Amino acid sequence: MDGESAFYTPSEARNLTDVMDIIRSGREEILRDWVERVRDNQAVQSGQALSEPLLLDHMPQLFDAIADRLTVGRSRQDAEQFAAIHGFARRLSGYNIAETVLELLMFRRAIWAHLTAVGARAEGAYAAMEQIDGMVDRAVLSSLQAFLDPHARMLERRPNGTAATEA
Repeated sequence: MDGESAFYTPSEARNLTDVMDIIRSGREEILRDWVERVRDNQAVQSGQALSEPLLLDHMPQLFDAIADRLTVGRSRQDAEQFAAIHGFARRLSGYNIAETVLELLMFRRAIWAHLTAVGARAEGAYAAMEQIDGMVDRAVLSSLQAFLDPHARMLERRPNGTAATEA
């Protein structure tokens, strides 16, 4: 984990592990809460028209990449890549920049809400969220870069299994 554990005492590191277990076990509830937040938020008008699979997009993979980053040291670039794909897909779906950012901010809020709902210990929750907040901040930036990049291309699979790009 690039030395993050050096910042924590063994007890704090154990608390972080315990909270990450809570977050992982709450994956479906967190993603469901996120979908509901997007659907209920009047500032995300474009999200109202998307089917649930399109709305979820790459959020489950982003969730897993962030959780893996904090538990098994997965590269942070993996999470940033899923965020970039999400931003690009949102541009294609007709979202504006504010809607794209709001979705990721609601993702962070859904994680916090889950930790509160299950009564996670404050010490571990704050340690985990300190890391998750940084990951979500980088995800927002990656998503926006892809959203704004006029040359961004999304990888697509052809029926014969070979890769092709589409603007």
